Amino acid sequence: MRMLVWLSVVAVCWSLPWTAAAASPALPWMLEVESPSGARLEAPVRFALPPGAALPAAWRIVEVTGDGERPAPAQLDPDGRTVWWIAVGPTPAGQVRRFRLEAGEPSAPAAALSLVEGERALEIRHRDRPLVRYNKAHVEPPAGVNPRYGRSAHLHPVWTPGGAVVTDEFPPDHLHQSGIFLAYTKTQFAGHAVDFWNLAGGQGRVRFKSQVRLATGPVFSRFVVEHEHVDLTAVPNEPPATAPGRVALVEQWEVTVWAAGLAAGHYALDIASRAACATDEPLHLPEYHYGGMALRGAREWTPAHVRFVTSEGLERVPGNHTRPRWCNVSGAVGGKPAGLVLMTHPSNFRFPEPLRIHPTMPYMVYTPSFLGDWAIRPGQPHAARYRFLVHDGDLPAEQIERLWQDFAQPPAATMRP
Repeated sequence: MRMLVWLSVVAVCWSLPWTAAAASPALPWMLEVESPSGARLEAPVRFALPPGAALPAAWRIVEVTGDGERPAPAQLDPDGRTVWWIAVGPTPAGQVRRFRLEAGEPSAPAAALSLVEGERALEIRHRDRPLVRYNKAHVEPPAGVNPRYGRSAHLHPVWTPGGAVVTDEFPPDHLHQSGIFLAYTKTQFAGHAVDFWNLAGGQGRVRFKSQVRLATGPVFSRFVVEHEHVDLTAVPNEPPATAPGRVALVEQWEVTVWAAGLAAGHYALDIASRAACATDEPLHLPEYHYGGMALRGAREWTPAHVRFVTSEGLERVPGNHTRPRWCNVSGAVGGKPAGLVLMTHPSNFRFPEPLRIHPTMPYMVYTPSFLGDWAIRPGQPHAARYRFLVHDGDLPAEQIERLWQDFAQPPAATMRP
C-alpha cells in the first residue's frame, strides 16, 4: 500500500483563484452559526460560498468570542462550493457563534485523518490507526466455502476509535452478510427475478467497478467509488469474480469519515448512495421484508450478548419493521463495550424507512420495499443517505439523538456585514 501524502488545509482547499469580479464582498467575511433545533457539540458546520465567489490559495476560519479568537479546523468540500469546519466545543440551543473566514495560512491543528490507497482496498485512518476499510478487490471466502460467497464493494473491517472491530465478514450462519453493504433481494429485471443479496443462488451480485476520487483534510476524509449490480441469471455457474453478466444498476458510493467526535470515542461514517439504471430497463422492487443498506455486526454479538435499541426505545423484536430514525446495536468486543448506530436521513425515499432487525443475528437493514412495490427507472436515479455512528463504550439515547440532528440538519452559517 502507498500512503497518500498528507494533505494540508491549503492543498485540500484546492487553491482556487480569487476572482476580482466575484459577486460577493472581499474577505474577510463574518459568519454566524446558530442551532435552533437543539444543543450541538463538536458539530460540523457548512457554509455555501456566495455565487461567483472563490477562495484564495490560503484561507482559514477563526472563531471570534468575548474571550478572544481561536482557530477552527476547516476544509473545502470537493464540490468547490461548500466550506466545512468544526464548531469546537458546545453550541447551546439558540446561541449564536461568530466566525471569520479570512485569507491567511491556517493555524488550527489538523486532525490526524489520512487515506491509504492500495490495490485491493481503501482505508481511512486516524493517527495511523485504521477506522474503515473498503474492499474494492474481490475477497475470496474461507477455504471449503462456496466461492459464490466471495464479494467486493463492502466495508469491513470497521473499527471503533479504540480499535474494536464491530463488523463481521463471511459469518458462518449467513455467509453473504459481510460488513456494511447495499443489496436488494426481491427484484424484477428485464422480465425475470434477480436476487442481488443471497449470493449462493448465483442470480446476481454487487461488485466494485471503479474508483472516482479521494479527498482528505482536518474535517473529513472521503472516497467515491462506483458499483455494478449485476444480473447473472444467464451465467449462474461462472466464477463470481469474473462472470460478465448484465449490469442492471450502476451505483455510486460517497463514503465520508468525519473527524468530529473522535476524541470522545466515536465518529460518524456516512454513505451517500446514488443508483441509476444501466440500461433502458427499470429495476422493479416488489414488496419484501428485507433488502437495502445493511450492516452485519461483530461475531461476538450472539443473541445473549447484543442489544438493539431504536430511536423510539424499542429493542430488537418489538423494533423489527418499525420506522425509527436510528437504531443502536451494541455489545462487548474483546471484553469492552462498543457499538454501531445506523441512521437514516430525512431526504430518503419513504423516510423513515422500515428497519428489518433480525431476531437472532446481529444484522439490520433499512428496507423501503417493506411498504410496497417501487422501482428505479431509467433517467430517475435513486439517492439515499445513511450515517453509521461507530463508538466505544455506551452512548445514551439523548446523545445519539443529538448526533442524528447533526446528520439531519447540520448547522449552516450565514454571512453578516
